[in-house]
Amino acid sequence: MEEERKQVNEIEKFVEKEFLVGGDNSLIPSADLTSLEEFREYLTGKLKILLEERFDTLVNILYRIDISEQKLSELFSAKSRDFIPASLADLIIERQLQKIKLRKLYKEGIL
Repeated sequence: MEEERKQVNEIEKFVEKEFLVGGDNSLIPSADLTSLEEFREYLTGKLKILLEERFDTLVNILYRIDISEQKLSELFSAKSRDFIPASLADLIIERQLQKIKLRKLYKEGIL
């Protein structure tokens, strides 16, 4: 449980940083969440708002996070748009976990 909370906090920090706009303001501020599922739900809600109100900003952020263009293309070309925020949350979390793993390997001198 404590390990998951630590992982969630690390992911939150990366996501908050990636969603900075206009200096110090993050569109996805950190919240006190304890599980990946809680964070996923929180992120999904925020992404839904961004999709509806700040789509161009969201696209730029997704590019900075380095989400696969192919995955985004498949996601946005689907007929149903209802699942897009949750799917985006999954892609963001997946990418952040990859970055955390790579940083850890680099610190250990494996890369």
